[in-house]
Amino acid sequence: MILQEMLSNKQIKLINSLHSKKGRKENDLFLVEGEKSLLELVKSDFSVEFFVLAENQSDLLHELSLKSPAYIYTVSEEQLTKLSTLVTNQVGLAVVKQKQFNQFKINSPYTIVLDGIRDPGNLGTIIRICDWYGFKQLVLSEDCTEFYNPKVIISTMGSFSRIEFTYVDLPTFFKSHPEIKKIGAVLNGENIHTYSFPENAFIILGNESNGIREEIIDTLDEKITIPAFGEAESLNVSISTAIIADNLRRFILS
Repeated sequence: MILQEMLSNKQIKLINSLHSKKGRKENDLFLVEGEKSLLELVKSDFSVEFFVLAENQSDLLHELSLKSPAYIYTVSEEQLTKLSTLVTNQVGLAVVKQKQFNQFKINSPYTIVLDGIRDPGNLGTIIRICDWYGFKQLVLSEDCTEFYNPKVIISTMGSFSRIEFTYVDLPTFFKSHPEIKKIGAVLNGENIHTYSFPENAFIILGNESNGIREEIIDTLDEKITIPAFGEAESLNVSISTAIIADNLRRFILS
């Protein structure tokens, strides 16, 4: 359904509130921005409250109206940019109901676990990597950045819609899954190029600056390392995730 009326002050206030974590939590909503993410959104089972598109996006408006029953408002690019978290937004945004996986249950032999990832761009890229390699569940420590942060959602390029996630106290979570090996990515572990993964495992990656915290290191069953052949001091955590995911997928296929 398409509405040509102007957004109400109440709707504008709601959109602006979703720029903050507090507003997202209070309203149980989040923002999806950009054409790619909007198109991925309408292929998912997320519930859309309404769309706001730039007035010149007639093709996108038509496509969204065919795939979603949510209301679509059209505004000027100038007003859209004011509503968006992006520096410029020439396409559109959606106000979307958050999805919580309260019955989260490990359903795959291998699961990526993140310990203290703080950068939204890193988390968004990791979500996209998990989606690319077919790892559909993500476990995050309670101090990881928020999944529904707009910068995270933008960085996923739509992959957020295909990943189940849960925030946990990692030591407690690990104790509740004693049958699953804990494999940590560290600087002094076994070479991942020659490493044989166990039948099931949590693959743990740590904070951008400090790595996996000591209390988690002490619980690891095994450690793996991406070997360096040059002189770079370290790898970005999202790059490390991609390399590990690629090696893990090769191992699974072999």
